Amino acid sequence: MNKSIERITVVGGGTTGYLTVFRLAKQYPTKLITWIYPEDNDPIGVGEAIIPEVSNMLLQYCEVTHKDIIKECNGTLKLGVHFVGWNTPDESFYFTFGHEPPNPRHNSASLDRIIDTGKVPADILDYTDIATHFRAPELLKYLDRVVYKFKNIKIERRTVTLGELEGTYDLLIDCTGFKRALTQWTDNYLSIQDKIPNNQAYVYRTAYTDREKQCLPYTVACAMNYGWIFNIPLTNEIACGYVHPNKYNIMDEFIEYLKTKFGVDSIDESKIRKVPMITGRNHIHLKDNVVAIGLSSNFIEPLESTGLFLVVSALDQLANYIDGTISEKEYNIYINEEFDSLTDFIIAHYKYSKRSNEYWDHYKNIPIERNPISIFPNSGWDSILSGFFPEIKRPKEPLDPKELINIHKGKKYYEWIKGV
Repeated sequence: MNKSIERITVVGGGTTGYLTVFRLAKQYPTKLITWIYPEDNDPIGVGEAIIPEVSNMLLQYCEVTHKDIIKECNGTLKLGVHFVGWNTPDESFYFTFGHEPPNPRHNSASLDRIIDTGKVPADILDYTDIATHFRAPELLKYLDRVVYKFKNIKIERRTVTLGELEGTYDLLIDCTGFKRALTQWTDNYLSIQDKIPNNQAYVYRTAYTDREKQCLPYTVACAMNYGWIFNIPLTNEIACGYVHPNKYNIMDEFIEYLKTKFGVDSIDESKIRKVPMITGRNHIHLKDNVVAIGLSSNFIEPLESTGLFLVVSALDQLANYIDGTISEKEYNIYINEEFDSLTDFIIAHYKYSKRSNEYWDHYKNIPIERNPISIFPNSGWDSILSGFFPEIKRPKEPLDPKELINIHKGKKYYEWIKGV
């Protein structure tokens, strides 16, 4: 244990701030966690999609279950991603969770079958390899109701500068997002715009027009002319966003997609929000016991929901640093190598597509390396690449006959979600 770290200060109140505070408060109940964020804290809240590793952390450290998220945070199930039109406009494929380590009951074959049948088994919330969609502001409001469980958290609602915090902490954590309010170190940023040029999203939320067809237990990612559109089905509404480089005017294409998606003649354009993104990573994330976590540290893009995973992974390594099992240098190396491997995995989604125009051709000559990591192991790579190369067989784990019966006895998903 690094005995010099007893006072931990976290600055920032978005999803990253909440996860950081709850994780450290529970893991280190004898340490004082001072949490500073302003009264006007306003997370983007366009609809969030996470992966099992993030769900597991919410359960372990925040004591938030899948059912809590569905009931309290406008949430729904997420079993994977449906990629529509990524190889050619007429092709699609699924990437489901549950690849490694294999679970004889709750593996990707189980989730594939749930998607195929449209039926949800009664014990789906007990599955180990599922995640959820939710609205971030509603999750944070829910966490505000349970923060009292932690007696070692001191909350201060104000804005601060690095200078005025000097001498008040043993470890300072910057969760201020793209502002990097406390970690603007000179020549410390590596942009990935030359690799992944997506730096903006237009986002639209609306009520369902056909709940049975539109409320699905997975994220839908539709390839478009200059990027892709996500569909995140929440309990009472659906969030759509066109992720793209801001040099392209995609508004007409987005509006046409929305009209087709919802079967309407017009779209209220005033409800479309522009969300800028800064893509890349720091060279150094931890320096002199000041550390950047979340968007202040790194961000790739929304595809595959890696944003909050990078937060969870960074917190795992930060715990190792606090415990004295890794050094500052080892922390920075791990964060950078993981980010670079994830970036190559995301590029693979574009690189091998048969789509061709200025946007899609940009990716074809970008060199990448296949470096499997915990969330996207070899089987995960094969699952994605099988959508582009027929000769690569999608991994298929054995499905227990009892599990098959369990699935077929389930309810249709849109009926199940209403019941929850």
